[in-house]
Amino acid sequence: MPASYNELKDFSDKNIIYAGFVDDIALFFKAADIFINPVTDGGGIKTKLVEALGYNVSVISTANGAIGIPLTITGEKMKVLENDDWKKFAGKIIECNDASDIPPEFFDHFYWGNVAKKAAAAIA
Repeated sequence: MPASYNELKDFSDKNIIYAGFVDDIALFFKAADIFINPVTDGGGIKTKLVEALGYNVSVISTANGAIGIPLTITGEKMKVLENDDWKKFAGKIIECNDASDIPPEFFDHFYWGNVAKKAAAAIA
C-alpha cells in the first residue's frame, strides 16, 4: 500500500484493519463472509478475487475488478457492478447474504492442470 495511506491508521476506529502481508491468507478467507473488490484501474485478472471465490467467499466487484472471471462459472457467488457506481456497490454489500456454493465449473476453469493443458495446446 502506498505510504500516503498511512496503513489506514486513520480508520482503525471504523473496524478497518490493514493486515499488510500475512503468513496465511486462508485464515482470512475462511473467516470472511464477503470479499469486496472495488478495483477500477489496472488490468488483468485479480488473483485475490480468484482465491476468495476458491474459498467459497461471496464477492462484490466492480466490472474492471472482475476482468478475466466469467460470470457463467461463479453461480451466485460473484456480483459485478459498473465501475464508479458506489451507491449500488454499497447496496449489494448490504444485501449480500448468499449461502450457495461456488460451482464445480469454477474449479475446472481455474485448476492449474487445466490451465496448463490450454496453454500447451495454444503453443503447440
